[in-house]
Amino acid sequence: MSQQTTHTTHPSKEAVRALMQQRRAEHSPPPAPERIREQLGWWLIPANKLV
Repeated sequence: MSQQTTHTTHPSKEAVRALMQQRRAEHSPPPAPERIREQLGWWLIPANKLV
């Protein structure tokens, strides 16, 4: 059996829903884009790493 690899560039719907629910509960200003990327795990994707 061959293994298939996927290259996800967008967070899952569940991850976005969880983040939005958390934000609504906090009643605070939106986090910085870097913090959002960190929370969603975008740093795990090699193409999203900053040089």
